[in-house]
Amino acid sequence: MVINKKCGLNTSKKNMVKNKSVNVKKVMLGMVGEKIVAQYLRNQGHAVEESLDPFDSEKDMFMDGNKIEVKTQVPFMVEDSFAIHPSQLPKIHGNHKVYFVSVPPTKNFDPNGGWIYELTDTQNFKCHRRTLSSGRETLCIPRNQTAMQKIMKIKDANLIKTLQDLSTSYFNY
Repeated sequence: MVINKKCGLNTSKKNMVKNKSVNVKKVMLGMVGEKIVAQYLRNQGHAVEESLDPFDSEKDMFMDGNKIEVKTQVPFMVEDSFAIHPSQLPKIHGNHKVYFVSVPPTKNFDPNGGWIYELTDTQNFKCHRRTLSSGRETLCIPRNQTAMQKIMKIKDANLIKTLQDLSTSYFNY
């Protein structure tokens, strides 16, 4: 086992492989969510230009010339919210619209799972901080608020299964 002295993390080979696998799944999950949203927007008649950089720190795509961000995740069920890292807030504020792809959890029933949500006002929306039991800070953006609209149900069962398989949420374990 190797201890990273700078941050005190266990970086054993087993954990590095697990972390790499989790990171790959997160990137793939995000890419699938972006494809879902891009297709939805195109079907609505919008001109969509997807970012070629999967790690673009400003936006995931352009819609009709406006920056768009997509978040794909199992909601934080305790809060009925989408959870983001506080460092993501400027990115949310810097985009014209934000879309959340709500991945249905596999272990719990979520009547709102499998929907695409649109955060219609990226400047004025409800959110609050929450400290998780792990000590990590998160921002919770409630799904049930005026600025958040359910816009499309994902009906393709294979696509839902792919989203669930790529999710790293503890609600799926």
